[in-house]
Amino acid sequence: MADKPTANQAETIAALAVKAAGAATLIKTEGGREFLLVPNGYVHHDVTPKHSTEVLLPKAIDQRVTLQNADALVEYLNRFKSDQSLLFADVNGSEIIAALDYHAKDKAANVFHRAVLALPFSEEWKIWTGVNGKLNPQLEFARFIEENAPDIKAPDAASLLEAVRDLQARRSVNFIQAVRTDSDNESFEYTDNTEARTKGGLEVPTKFVLNIPVYFGEPAGEVHAFLRWKVEEAKLQLGIKLHRAEHIRQAAFRTIVAAMFERTAVLPVYGKIGG
Repeated sequence: MADKPTANQAETIAALAVKAAGAATLIKTEGGREFLLVPNGYVHHDVTPKHSTEVLLPKAIDQRVTLQNADALVEYLNRFKSDQSLLFADVNGSEIIAALDYHAKDKAANVFHRAVLALPFSEEWKIWTGVNGKLNPQLEFARFIEENAPDIKAPDAASLLEAVRDLQARRSVNFIQAVRTDSDNESFEYTDNTEARTKGGLEVPTKFVLNIPVYFGEPAGEVHAFLRWKVEEAKLQLGIKLHRAEHIRQAAFRTIVAAMFERTAVLPVYGKIGG
């Protein structure tokens, strides 16, 4: 019968067992990666050789890019698209997201590779929609029209600037009412503070045709606007009301989406993609 280990020998054997259990272990995966498991919670370290390029390359593209105009998205799509690529067009958010690695009909995908185009509005669109429906004192309105006259296609620049100068010159009169003229302008009647009689003839166009782009980098298009006014406490306030501005914006967005399909052959669907 073998002798039993002494107390000291048992402690030594136990220490060796713990040491053996905590020894570093090298694990190789089927893909060629190598991991070294060490004690203290089995932290793993990637010890794959530096020059094992094929092993280190990812198995799928995990990338999200943000682009700034439609041409950039077209270039990106034509470089990376596949038969499964899909465009998600969010008309409310003016955003187009390309899912380049979308699911196949009978096979799921990670959908890690995306390109996002959040269409920025043009400066002209931001300026005119910024005053849309707002009334301002006549001098402020006149200055706004003068500064942004290049955006106005009709009426012609000469008659428009003449009306603006008249507005600026009569900023200290008392306005009474407006009369629609045969030329479809508004003629504002007023009394001069230095004369005790009513005058008329301050005409302002009632309709404007703007030629501005909706989105940055896109072609300009016609936007119709109407003059809005109010006389309050003998002071004239004027403003612009854009006609069907939201319809124009949506139409511009649909045009961009249609052109995207024509230039890339990537199918667009209207909606959002999660994740």
